[in-house]
Amino acid sequence: MKRRPPSNLTTSIKCITNILSLALLGVATATNALAAQSIAAEQVSNYELRPQTAETAETVTFAPVTGRYQTTPGSVLTLSNPFDNAAIDYAVVDGQTLELGTLIAQLNGPSVEHFFHRVDMLQEQYDVATKQYQSKKRLYENNAIAADEWQQFLTQYINLSDTMHDINVVLRRVTQTGEQSAQLIATESGIWRTSSNSQQLGSLLTQERLAVVVEIPMAQAKRITHLQINSRQLPVRQREQTVRNGFVRVWSESPGQVAWTIDQRFTVDPQAKLENAYRVPASAIATLQDQVVVFSMDNSTIKAVPVELLSLQNTHYFVQSATSLNRIATNSVAALKVITEEQEAQ
Repeated sequence: MKRRPPSNLTTSIKCITNILSLALLGVATATNALAAQSIAAEQVSNYELRPQTAETAETVTFAPVTGRYQTTPGSVLTLSNPFDNAAIDYAVVDGQTLELGTLIAQLNGPSVEHFFHRVDMLQEQYDVATKQYQSKKRLYENNAIAADEWQQFLTQYINLSDTMHDINVVLRRVTQTGEQSAQLIATESGIWRTSSNSQQLGSLLTQERLAVVVEIPMAQAKRITHLQINSRQLPVRQREQTVRNGFVRVWSESPGQVAWTIDQRFTVDPQAKLENAYRVPASAIATLQDQVVVFSMDNSTIKAVPVELLSLQNTHYFVQSATSLNRIATNSVAALKVITEEQEAQ
């Protein structure tokens, strides 16, 4: 058999693979070259290096962003309106904070009486169906009724159960006070939002459903573990998967009982807990072979150690290193850079 010549796609993939391999090899070679080079301490004895112990950063603080106090995605408790054309007299206003048991609204009209009459009828039907369920289940298990008959009954029973569940959700919040009157009561504390939709009575934003949301650069978002607001540190609850213009939305855990208002804005310090993270003077930072480095010192040698710049705080940088840092040079790093480059050129 004749061998087929490689397709253009196969050739392209091999080419891309080779390029990536060379690129990765170049990075590794550069890093290894930095690690292999060192400067004898006696060679720079005339320079004032001002050695300093690298400060371990248990928490890295990134550049401040603006945060907003909002409901978390998919967490609004919306209350449907089970009464057609009922008159609604609200006892609270939009945005009001409610305590458990607060009267939210008084509902009046013939539809109220019709709803509770229908509830009674459905409850009786459900009680009968529940007894039939146990009986028919035993008949089906003993092959006394056909599978189609059992399946038809089971479908109807499940639909009825779902209806009763929806009704019970309403009954936990709506209490009949007369033949044609009922009250909507808050079953938990939260912030009330009135709805303009006639199919809804409104929504209750409970404290555990409220959080702070910020937009953080994509490169930082995956690292953020906490949001600092003044003296309050809130753990991160979730990150959106969608990237908008290079930013990712990050949500905090609920702050609990606070006096904040919906959509209130804050200055937020995003924070991260990282391994091998340090806070070093800006004067300790240099660049070698397109890599950011600090110069690590021991008694006899000085070595350039690659680091990643995380954020700037006043006159210090937060950096992360692949290896642990101890004493570093904080002065005359430009001279150390020149000496290292000269050694590399030899």
